[in-house]
Amino acid sequence: MRRILRDVRHEELIKSLTTGDAAIFGEIWRLMLFAAALGIKSGRKRAPLGKSDSGKAIPDNYFSAPCWPGFLYLIGVADSEDSGCLKGTDENSDALITAFEEYANIGLEILHERIGISSAPLDGILSLMLESVTPPIEPPTLDGLI
Repeated sequence: MRRILRDVRHEELIKSLTTGDAAIFGEIWRLMLFAAALGIKSGRKRAPLGKSDSGKAIPDNYFSAPCWPGFLYLIGVADSEDSGCLKGTDENSDALITAFEEYANIGLEILHERIGISSAPLDGILSLMLESVTPPIEPPTLDGLI
């Protein structure tokens, strides 16, 4: 399976979310999984990568979550509406990785839009997560408890 690429225009965002004392994601692959899920949930069309740096590509074995292969297959089946992507060919494997990269690209765009207007990145991400829950969950309040 080929290495996973990302658009270089997201490097500052990726760095801010994965490094330093206020890092929200411990590893880039975790951010990429979140971004791909966010991209799919958004309902936007896949966004091809612009410029990428092959030196920063991530080997798929870095994605150590047990759900990784299943996540790729679900993306492929949902995107193509066909189970042919499940056949273990190099062409199908590349198509699955491309779909993942393009959905992650959308998710990173959404994160950039949201975090750009948020005073704290974690608040922006939590807000996105709360909005995606159906029915919406209201943040808890202390009204009536005191």
